[in-house]
Amino acid sequence: MPYFSTTGMTAFREAEQCMDYDDAVQYAQYVEKKTNQKKTGRTANKDSSKSKVYQAEWKWQESYDQDAPLTEIEAIKYVGRVVKSKLWKELADGKQIYVEMMKDMGYHAATAGRAYGRKIVLAPRHSTKYVILHELAHCAGCMHHDVSFRQTVVKLVSRFMSADAARALKNEFKANGLKMSIRSKILSPTEWLASKNKMKKLRESACF
Repeated sequence: MPYFSTTGMTAFREAEQCMDYDDAVQYAQYVEKKTNQKKTGRTANKDSSKSKVYQAEWKWQESYDQDAPLTEIEAIKYVGRVVKSKLWKELADGKQIYVEMMKDMGYHAATAGRAYGRKIVLAPRHSTKYVILHELAHCAGCMHHDVSFRQTVVKLVSRFMSADAARALKNEFKANGLKMSIRSKILSPTEWLASKNKMKKLRESACF
């Protein structure tokens, strides 16, 4: 038998009552996967949505992030405003964030910014408000670009740019095929088995 957490083992024992062993194992694996997704806000182990997130952000920035880059002093003040907020308290327990500027490589900088837990490092020509909020979303615990990152950065944009900008960013993510929520419902053993059998019949009918 595969190794299961307490949650998975409970699901396996419940599933054994209405399906065979192999299906019960698959059901327990499904429950563990869904439970982990709800807990972490991630739908994949790898940062597979990063490129799609960047594409959506670049298109959105054409309309909503065209102000001049902030200077180092301005960036420090902007970050200070964020970390003192009630929202940041909710997102990151009020964690203090330090700001550094990279060496100025002009517009040829390899990256606009980087996040290191309690520090963000910004490229001088790209240190816009949105780039700062993007890196702060990483500092809030979303060291990826999955659902919880997208939810967090939209909240930050709504509070520190505008509600209109946040709605547009959310819509751009969706238009690029990126989910903004994780389905919270975990199917019961009988619901899961019915869904599996339905998909099996659909695949079989497609072969004829």
